[in-house]
Amino acid sequence: MGLKSAFVVPSRGRPESVKRLAKAFKDTEATADLWVVIDDNDWHRKDYERNAEEYDYGYLIVENDTGGCARSLNAGIEMLMDDETYDHYDYFGFMGDDHIPRTLFWDYILRLAIPFPKNGIAYGNDLFQGENLPTAFIATREIADHLGGLTPPKTKHLYFDNFIKKLALDIGGLYYKPDVIVEHLHPVARKSQMDENYARVNSQSMYDHDREVYEEFINSQEYRELVAILS
Repeated sequence: MGLKSAFVVPSRGRPESVKRLAKAFKDTEATADLWVVIDDNDWHRKDYERNAEEYDYGYLIVENDTGGCARSLNAGIEMLMDDETYDHYDYFGFMGDDHIPRTLFWDYILRLAIPFPKNGIAYGNDLFQGENLPTAFIATREIADHLGGLTPPKTKHLYFDNFIKKLALDIGGLYYKPDVIVEHLHPVARKSQMDENYARVNSQSMYDHDREVYEEFINSQEYRELVAILS
């Protein structure tokens, strides 16, 4: 049996964006499974559920009252770690519902960029941050396992990309593929409209909270031990 990957995408209030993303997975012949994580109190929950079979994605329902997507992402990954219920995944990826893969076999190329059996993350060019930040990425299972997801503990929504890049650098496992395009259609890149959900998760209070959590974690003994385990 070959190695398997799952991309876990938290989404709230944007079922049409998930349909667009699922179509991009199909058009680029992605080999990874697409799992969408939906908040249990999302008014659009039934739309996501109705679309899942037609657009060929899995979905998970989680409780999340934080206002951000970190809890949904991490809870979804922890659910998928249950090999008795789901397929065994060797890699877990993250992207937003506002990403669009453009390169044929993009997920397979990113996976191959991480030398087996090293731990690490690989990412492509989002046509906005480029090499600067991995706004979408794939990581080895052991990273997700030891983190309990793919974000610093206590994060609500931001600094995932800063954190995962630093962690990968510290364990000697950062791989950037500039020719692999996973476009980020973010309002800051002027590729989509600012809406209520974007405004909520990009508020100053959210930045202040998540920056403090990020800085506290990367300077902690817990983080140093994590780096030692994954190196």
